[in-house]
Amino acid sequence: MIPITHFKDLTPQELDTLYNRFGDDFSSVMINTVIPIVNDVKQKGDEAVIGYTEKFDGVKLTSLLASEAEINNAYNNTPAHILDAFRKAQENIQEYHLHQTQDNFIYTREDGITLGMTFDAIESAGIYVPGGKASYPSSVLMGVIPAQIAGVKNITVITPPDKTGNIPAITLAVCKLLGVTQVLKSGGAQGIAAAGFGTKTIAKSDIIVGPGNIFVTAAKTYLFSLGVIQIDSMAGPSEVLIIADEHANPEWVAYDLLSQAEHEEMAMAVLVTTSQSLAEKVRDVINKDIEGGGGRHEIKKASLKNSGLIIVVDSMDAAIDFNNRFGPEHMEFIVENPLEYLTRIKNVGSLFLGAYAPVAVGDYYSGTNHILPTGGAARFSSGVSVDTFMRHTSFQYLNEKSLGEARKSVVSMAGMEGFDDMHGGSVEIRFKK
Repeated sequence: MIPITHFKDLTPQELDTLYNRFGDDFSSVMINTVIPIVNDVKQKGDEAVIGYTEKFDGVKLTSLLASEAEINNAYNNTPAHILDAFRKAQENIQEYHLHQTQDNFIYTREDGITLGMTFDAIESAGIYVPGGKASYPSSVLMGVIPAQIAGVKNITVITPPDKTGNIPAITLAVCKLLGVTQVLKSGGAQGIAAAGFGTKTIAKSDIIVGPGNIFVTAAKTYLFSLGVIQIDSMAGPSEVLIIADEHANPEWVAYDLLSQAEHEEMAMAVLVTTSQSLAEKVRDVINKDIEGGGGRHEIKKASLKNSGLIIVVDSMDAAIDFNNRFGPEHMEFIVENPLEYLTRIKNVGSLFLGAYAPVAVGDYYSGTNHILPTGGAARFSSGVSVDTFMRHTSFQYLNEKSLGEARKSVVSMAGMEGFDDMHGGSVEIRFKK
């Protein structure tokens, strides 16, 4: 079910496919589906959002926003032990993200120039929470909490309704837990467009974060290209890379791969190991699980067929080098003394160290964020954080003396670039008697 191969047997083309795997080109989806939807929502607002929600989700909404009564009822009807679990996760996520805050700074150099930077929150944010195959209330925590810590004033949760026109009760309950009152009952490109442009009912968002399907990703990307919103990333299918040595428990490793595979049919689960024996034992556990059926059986089976792989390498150095070129969304490092390797591991969305740190604990509870770059984007980008929702403003203050010291250099540099007339002139005019 999941193939085993040795790294040295992978062809350059196969390695290129692994390293440059963002996903299928969605230009046709963008042109044929997403752009028309986005433009329609821009022109018709709520009417278009309601129409597309009926077309794609099979429900005709009477209101685009969840009512206060719906949110309160969902919260009141959620079992106490479930709320307690989310409340504890909330505390952990808040604690971790509070460490990410930055202070304004200002200083004056010897030449008299005063420099600094201020940090201000983006005023409005949309948090996309996927629906469809499953509900993801944990994504409410991961998107809303760093936005709140940053100081975002207006937060809208964007999520598709079920066939009855309702949002899953647990999603609304977590919104209540966090004090979110605006929940848009529409997903896909139409939900993104509604929040991006704003409508009569929906407040405009200046940034939209959160994972979604190809239509969500394409809509976010298109609106970003228009300068309408900021986004976190062009998220693709979820993925995990596990690096394990001969001491790893094969059953634990197999379960961690399968937990990734059960996300969706295009999810990616890869094991890189220095042990041929471990590779074979993990494969056997996975095959037994797939053959036994059970929960989300077809999804796991399709995922492993599409993107499952076990790679045997000659050394831990080779395994780490593979990771650094692969740039996974999640990476589990199941080896003895994992902290000894920490500074050598680069390009990971979120890193899980040791045998007792499965991805699931980060998905829900530990405090780190699970909205992460996928498809190799961890090589050049990071997951959602407090900084995602911040604007940075640099400033400088000069007096006559400090500008006088800069005068000669600025005029010379402006002249070299062909701007001595007004760039250089804007300095010189201040010293003209």
